[in-house]
Formats: sequence, C-alpha cells, structure tokens
Amino acid sequence: MKKISKIISAMLVFAMLFQAPCAFASVKTKSKYTGITYTHASRFDDKDLIYGMDISHHNGKINFKKVKKDGIKYVFVRVGYTGYTKSGFSLNYDKKYKTYIKDAKKAGLMVGVYWYSQAKTVKEAKKEANALLKAIKGYELTMPVVFDYEFADTRAGRLDSAKLSKTKMTANALAFLNTVSNAGYDACIYASENFFLEHLYPNDISQSYKIWLANYSKKTNYKGNYEFWQHTSKGRVKGMKGNVDINFWYKGEDTTFIGTRVYTGQPIQCDVAPVVVNGIELVKDVDYTLTYSNNVNIGKARITLKGIGKYKDLKQIYTFNIVPNRVSGVKYISSTDNSLSLTWNEVLGAQSYVITAESLNNDATFKQTVYGASGTIDGLIAGNQYIITVCAQGVDSSNKAFLGEVSNYVSGKTTGTKISGIKASERKNTSLTLSWYLIDGCESYNIFKYDAQANEYQFIGQTFNNQNTFKVIGLKAASEYKFKVRANKANVACEESDVFSTVTTPKRVSNKSVKSRSRRKITYSFKKVKATGYEYQWSTHRNFKYNFKTKTTKSTRVTIKTAQSRKRYYVRVRAYKLDENKNKVYGSWSKVKRVKVR
Repeated sequence: MKKISKIISAMLVFAMLFQAPCAFASVKTKSKYTGITYTHASRFDDKDLIYGMDISHHNGKINFKKVKKDGIKYVFVRVGYTGYTKSGFSLNYDKKYKTYIKDAKKAGLMVGVYWYSQAKTVKEAKKEANALLKAIKGYELTMPVVFDYEFADTRAGRLDSAKLSKTKMTANALAFLNTVSNAGYDACIYASENFFLEHLYPNDISQSYKIWLANYSKKTNYKGNYEFWQHTSKGRVKGMKGNVDINFWYKGEDTTFIGTRVYTGQPIQCDVAPVVVNGIELVKDVDYTLTYSNNVNIGKARITLKGIGKYKDLKQIYTFNIVPNRVSGVKYISSTDNSLSLTWNEVLGAQSYVITAESLNNDATFKQTVYGASGTIDGLIAGNQYIITVCAQGVDSSNKAFLGEVSNYVSGKTTGTKISGIKASERKNTSLTLSWYLIDGCESYNIFKYDAQANEYQFIGQTFNNQNTFKVIGLKAASEYKFKVRANKANVACEESDVFSTVTTPKRVSNKSVKSRSRRKITYSFKKVKATGYEYQWSTHRNFKYNFKTKTTKSTRVTIKTAQSRKRYYVRVRAYKLDENKNKVYGSWSKVKRVKVR
C-alpha cells in the first residue's frame, strides 16, 4: 500500500471548511484582500467560493494563525523549482517549504504544494515530480499537488528559448501529473490563460486533472475547465508583509481523482490510497466500505467511501477514468502533398481514433479523428517530415470523449514543394514581414509581389539558409498587396504558392482637440488618415487597463457620453483597415489626451 494518502479524511476537510464556504448569492463578490469586485462564471453558481493563497520563500515570515483568522482557508506552498537558465537542468528546493507546511497545518489551514517547472522533456518532468514527491513524503496534504508550468519571461529562459510544440508541452505536463497521481496525490496544473491556449492542449489535461487558472482580471473569459482562479498577485492579508497571490476555489463535491484504468468490458475495482484520521490508518471493511458505480464502460467511474461505527460520518468520493487501451502496431503506409495514411491494430472499446502529426520542419501540429483501424490525416504541409501518433478514443453515455494513451511514434513525409501557411507575421504602415511553412530540403525561397500596372507578379527578393521570413519595405499605409512564394530545390521544378493578400497598417492618428463643454460629454476630434474607419476609447484610467469603453466611427469628430461628471477622463484613437477577410488591421494608438468632464 502507498504510504502517502491522497486525502486525509472527509471529516478533517469538513472541519477546516466549516466556516469557509459561502454559496453564491450572485455572480459578483468583492474581495477583502484587494478591494475589487470580481465577476464569476455562471457555471460556478452552485459551488462554494473559498479564498486561499500561494506562497514561496519570497513572502518571508508569515503568521499563519493571523492569516487563517483573516479568512484564508488554504495555502499552496512552493516546494521547489527548476532553474530557468539555459545552462543546465537544476532541481532546487524552496528554503521555507518545510516551515510553511508545518506552520500552516498547525494553524488549521488546508495545505497543497507546487513545483515551478522548466521541463523541456517528459524525462525532466518526471524528475521534477519525483523530487517533489521525495520532499513531501510524510506530510499529510489536504489540497492538490500542482505542476506550475510557465515561462520565465526572458529570452534567456530555459523554457522560453526551447520553442516546444503544444504536443510536447502537453506530454511534459501529463508526465508530471501522472507521476504525482500514481503516487496517491490529487494532481493539478497551474498556468496562465495564454499558456493554456497557446502552449498546451488543456482539454487533454482537464479530462483527468484539476486546472488552476492564472488570470489577473476582474472577470476571466476563459472557456476551458478550471477549479481554481488566481486573480491577483497584489492581495493583502493580515499576518504577512507585502503582496501575495490570492485565489478563488470553486469547491463542489469533495472528490479525489485516482488515475485511469484500461477498458476490459468487465467491472473494474481498484483500491484507494490509505485513509488516515487523526494519525490512525483506517481498515477497509472494518472502519469503512467502498461501493463502485459506472465502473464497467468507458467514462468516469465512481467509488464511494463510507465510514463504519465511530467513523459513520466519514464519506469520500473517488473517481477514475476508464479509457481505451494504448494503440499498437502503427504503420506508415503512404503520403500525398498534404496527407499521410496509416494503419494500426484495433482497440477494444474504441469508437474512433485521433491521429496527431507534428512537423519536424515547422512549429505546427495537426490532429484528425478517423474511424476504423486505418486512416488518413489531411491538411498537412507539403514536403515536411512528421512524427505521427495514434490515440484510441471512446465515449461515455453522454457522448463525452475519453482518450487512451498515445501510441509509439512513427515517421512519415508529405510529398510536394508548394509553399503554404503564408501570413503577415509583422505589419507596419510602410512594411510587411511575410512568413511561411518551410519545405524539407529547400535551398532558398523566391518572393514575388503583384504589380498592377504590369499585371504580373514580379520578383522582389530571395531568402537562403532555411530562412522562412522576408521583410517587404517601401509600401504605402493602409493599402492592399498580393504576394506569392516559391521554393527552390536542386533539379526540382517547384510550384508557386497560392496568392496571399494582406494590408499594411494605417498611419498613427494625430489628435486635434478634446473638450468638455456640457455635463458628462466630451467632444473629441482628430486628423484624417487613409483607413476604413477609426476606433476610439475613453477611460478614467490613463493606462486603459480597466474601466474603459470602446466605439468605432467613420468620422474624425465624435461626442462621448461619460458615466460620471466632474471627473478626469482620458481618450485615444487608432485607425483600422479591413483586410481581404474583413478583419480589422489596426494602426498604433494616438497619444493619450486628458480632459476634465463637466
């Protein structure tokens, strides 16, 4: 049996939370720790809202009794971190984690832990997880063990400079979380909204593990699953000096996830981690019973633990996912310019299969769902090398998908030399920087721009050494341009790309005047530039980070109706040009002007 429990007991958690939760009366609450009112997603209306904080040695000396008295009910303690420099892979422990855990528990706070990761590989992520597990051995934790995945926000950063794909970063996260879960802990991942959306596949993670979202705003628009929301780094809590991170916990039914099991078509019964109450390990069928439900078919199975005798008030819910087995026998069969075909062995219980192809030439990953023991993934980049995996997918009674473990990698290459993926990676009012997908084995790329007078595409430049960006200069502001790109390979006739159309940005708008001649009204005028229209903003805050409004206009003179009188307001404007897809391409914001409203 595992020596470390995933949950102490429902009675202990209940005691800690007895005065903590407050069921929502509305979707807005004002935080005593920031003085700001926050709007909560309606999906949490039936959950309890519980305040907590996360800490590291940077927070210094903490009086946890005062912290608890001030309304904080749980803390996440940083156990350690991986060095963020490129020089090497170093595992380091936080010098205060032992003191923080001991003192927080003594004060009656619920305690979880986290590790600040810079893992670039699955192997490194597992090393981080094992370093954390070694450090917390013997501690009775009542909150999740967290994988903190984020950039160091420096070009010299270990993870920042690695330029990993979503697939690789998701694999790293799952490696850490699986290791923690298999050790008997409730595993969770922490990341910012941007990190989840741009660098991970959060749905693949939230299927099995808890999500802790970092989003410093009064209202998060994140649509994915999350249970915790870190909404500020500037909270003020009694019992400690300086600012601290504050979190919302949307607490629902007290459940603990204990991993995944492979679908067999037969009932699956698995043990839970040891249950400890007041330092005493309880005995199954003597002190408590386990009842299983939904434990045959693919989906989320449930285990209900109920206490017996003097532990009759004890109740805990465990869940585990039943998923299809790992796909085996994956073979690459054939390819076209934009597709790869494969076969594999059929998996019991699989309704479909997800093929993932990751380009080795470009930072691009493609996914496609197919049916049966063979399939083709389309929409790929021509002339690219790929590593390909297949994953079996089953569904539960509500048609929710559950994925099995990914197969081993196989390699494949698309044919063809036609450039794709052309985009404007940078726009200015007199220049455009074009980028495109690389073709494997190309010597150079030729760039052509359409000349309307000559009615032809004319050569304007060439790149070498596998460079897939080119800056076009000497252009006019807010104007449309058309381009083509062609790869060059020895002894190969390469096809030109499809036409790529885009526009330059408008010039920066200059202000003329801003005045307030009547109550709660601003008259704002600015100089005309070549553009489709203008977007203007007004706010009571100079930086426009919050409490601002935005409108569009075709005119260079507008009247703004403000919400308050006798208040200083700030205004600014920028021009926009519609591109070929009717998307707005913006110029720079004007200088900010201020005015005292009557």
